[in-house]
Amino acid sequence: MTSSSPSEPSPPTSLLANRNFVLLWCAYAVSAMGDHLSEMAILKTQHAVNSGVDVTPLTARMTFMFFVPFFLLGPFAGLLADRLPRRGIMITADAIRCAVMLGFVGLLGWMQDWGRWGPFLPLLLIGLFAALFSPARSALLPTLIRRSQLARANALISGLGIIATMISVAISGYLADRYEPVIAFRLDAVTYLISAIFLIFLVPPRSHATPSTRSTVPMSVGSIADGLRYVRCHLGVRELLAIAAFVWFCGPLVNSVIPAIVRDVYGGTYTQMGAFRAFLGIGFVIGAIAMAAFAHALRSEMAITGGLFGISAGIAVFALSVFLPFEPATLYVVGAVGVMMAGMSAVTVMASFNTLLQRTVADRFRGRVFGVKDLCCTGALLVATGSLGIPAWRDVDRWVGFILVGVSLAAFVAALTTLTVRLRRAGRRTGYRPGFTFWVSVNELLAKLWWRMERVGPKRLPGVGPVIVTANHTCAADPFLLGAAAPHRPIGFMVAAEYCNLRVVKYMLGLTECISVRRDGRDTTATKQAIRHLRAGKVLGIFIEGRIMDPGEPVELKDGVAMLALRTGATVIPAHISGLKEHTGIAGDLFARHRARIRFGPPVDLGNLEHAGNGRDRVRVATDRIYAAIMALAPEDPSTSPSDRSVSVRERHP
Repeated sequence: MTSSSPSEPSPPTSLLANRNFVLLWCAYAVSAMGDHLSEMAILKTQHAVNSGVDVTPLTARMTFMFFVPFFLLGPFAGLLADRLPRRGIMITADAIRCAVMLGFVGLLGWMQDWGRWGPFLPLLLIGLFAALFSPARSALLPTLIRRSQLARANALISGLGIIATMISVAISGYLADRYEPVIAFRLDAVTYLISAIFLIFLVPPRSHATPSTRSTVPMSVGSIADGLRYVRCHLGVRELLAIAAFVWFCGPLVNSVIPAIVRDVYGGTYTQMGAFRAFLGIGFVIGAIAMAAFAHALRSEMAITGGLFGISAGIAVFALSVFLPFEPATLYVVGAVGVMMAGMSAVTVMASFNTLLQRTVADRFRGRVFGVKDLCCTGALLVATGSLGIPAWRDVDRWVGFILVGVSLAAFVAALTTLTVRLRRAGRRTGYRPGFTFWVSVNELLAKLWWRMERVGPKRLPGVGPVIVTANHTCAADPFLLGAAAPHRPIGFMVAAEYCNLRVVKYMLGLTECISVRRDGRDTTATKQAIRHLRAGKVLGIFIEGRIMDPGEPVELKDGVAMLALRTGATVIPAHISGLKEHTGIAGDLFARHRARIRFGPPVDLGNLEHAGNGRDRVRVATDRIYAAIMALAPEDPSTSPSDRSVSVRERHP
């Protein structure tokens, strides 16, 4: 969680107005461009465009060599990010990479004759300092922005970073076709210099520049072991690392076969090889925009599962371009669509698991955990690229289509696994069927995206035990909004009987165990069901006003909430709904673009009611106390919407 000292202002509410975030964003993008600007130039030194050269192993070896330091140094790089100033680590890494690229031609000439891996050995130095840069950047981000902005920030950073990568590959192909490799190497050095300049102007909050919680972390093997132990003891972190490793296993396989497919299937050159990889960048643009727009409404767990399904579909379409009997130009379009789909889905997965890790892991361990993430991800990458580049395969380019089919099937199985695990786990936690878990996710997405719902303050609902949630009633969307604001506990509402006869509505009401009640107020069967529901330790939702109230209309309070609470001992949680447009009917309420705000209050104290008289009088006093707690949650300015009203005339409904 982002924290700041009392003397420091909070980060801006807009990411693009946050100077530190913009500088980090730009620095990462330029640095990512530098990591790949020389790829085609290196391939040119190996004459990769010649028909007799097996290009897939060359591409795999290049990727393998760059990422070896991530695997070897991941936990150590994470420890440095937890112990030393993170901005300083990043500036140093950029400065050294700039110097290495200026001398890259000499390094290539020196190592050219060192066997088939010799031309790629200089990439070890670039990868070494990229490995130091990565966990420092991931650990620094949450200290610069608000916690609620993490999903959107990761989408923007992941998207722009990989877009920059794809653009750099396209530029690299253009340069390789027209110029000597030294031109690309010099431009590469300039990108690292620009990244360092951006970081120099970044000013982290004082509370995170050299925080005491990190300065005490010892530089020892034991402190690295603490980070590994942290991962081992947190199931959720291990699962996220497994997903990240899987994506990093699939990605390099697809990336490695692109040059062979472009050359042999589409008849392309270096420029087309680079341009085709840039189509991935277009997919990342679309995915980053979508995540930036919808990340606040979409659960990261759902985004990961959906993204894996999307990766599977995109790679399947790309594989079709290898097997379909069409003209090369048509196949090129089919393949481009496939890689764009895969890119759009991949940025969704990457942004989501980074967000979950940053939200889950404490700041003092964050660098080491992201170092372990680099270890796991690059380990998977090295297995993938090593399987193509290390053995002396012959004619491996003939099998690239089948490689894509295998990756697509693996991604589909991974997506199905994450979906099944999530639904089963939610079912065990809530005691509800998987269909309910799916409905909760869809409802939360709808409420946050269409009705722009925001919960003001904590949820307040106890994790266990019988609870009654009661609120004012402003429009037909109210039950959906309350359910979305407290998704950790299913809320079964008291629903008018006429709505329970509609087939689709009846199914949804059954998922949340809603209770049908007649409007005449004398439905003893519904009352008995409600009592059983609460005694089973579940959550019941009741609108104390009984029905949707128009502005200025006298409120008819219902005593059902108080009666059930006094009879069952259930905790009463008041809630206030505001920001909704004036009630215009069920369809109008549901399709209107509200700006809903939900406020939950502390439990209503229903003790000390002995002085209230007989049982009926006690219920009425309790009702007044509950309603007062609801209205106390209303915004200070009642004119903000028709629902933020002040009611002075109240009638008692029997």
